[in-house]
Amino acid sequence: MKTVAIISVAGGTGKTTLTAALAVLLARRHRSVVAVEMDEQNILGTFLGLRNIPNSGLATHTLSQDDPWHASTYRSNEGVMFVPFGAVETGAHLSFDTLMGQHADWLGNCLQEISLPDNGIVLIDTARFPSEKALQAVRCADLVLCVVRPDPHGCVLLATHFDELRRHSKALKVLSNGVYPARQLHHDAIAILKNRIGAETLLSQRIHLDEVVPQAYARGGYFFDDAPHSQTSHDLQGLANWLSAWTTHGEVH
Repeated sequence: MKTVAIISVAGGTGKTTLTAALAVLLARRHRSVVAVEMDEQNILGTFLGLRNIPNSGLATHTLSQDDPWHASTYRSNEGVMFVPFGAVETGAHLSFDTLMGQHADWLGNCLQEISLPDNGIVLIDTARFPSEKALQAVRCADLVLCVVRPDPHGCVLLATHFDELRRHSKALKVLSNGVYPARQLHHDAIAILKNRIGAETLLSQRIHLDEVVPQAYARGGYFFDDAPHSQTSHDLQGLANWLSAWTTHGEVH
């Protein structure tokens, strides 16, 4: 079993959309997939087929101590098992973060309870870095996949936190999401980012901007089914192939 933490250092990067898409595409590649939500947004389930945002989940069960952390587990139509974060009231967020700070290996210990075959993959939809929830995911992950928009704000934030993120990661890759080829600013931002973090860390795979993505999710479908020949669908299929190979063989170029 391999664990992949999908994170970001800024909002609006498409991290949760990407987590759900990869979970489905890996399941279609006959991989056993569990998606765990470590993000208080609590919306991953809506990308995996739930009609409503779930009230119960990992955080609510942990704080109540009445049930095991995985008591609210769902299976999507694609066979993806997923554990939502749960609807936590504002005041309880601090309690959960305090608990995470006191037990640095809490999430890693929890994931050891998951019984998956050798080809199994756990995807963690992770809260924004830096945070206690993000550190939990980063520490226990075999691979950290950091999603960044190719704009000055996202690249500056990643450059600011990059050294700390790399220090806590066993393996770290950065993925550019929402790339618009006709926008010179995106090319410039990617070039600057590559110079800052190193070409070996920035994935050659990138996800291009495509209006088909929000339109498909608004209809309750997956964009790689609605528009299988779009550039974004092609990009996601390539990324899923790369991630499947990485989790099987290790470093893949």
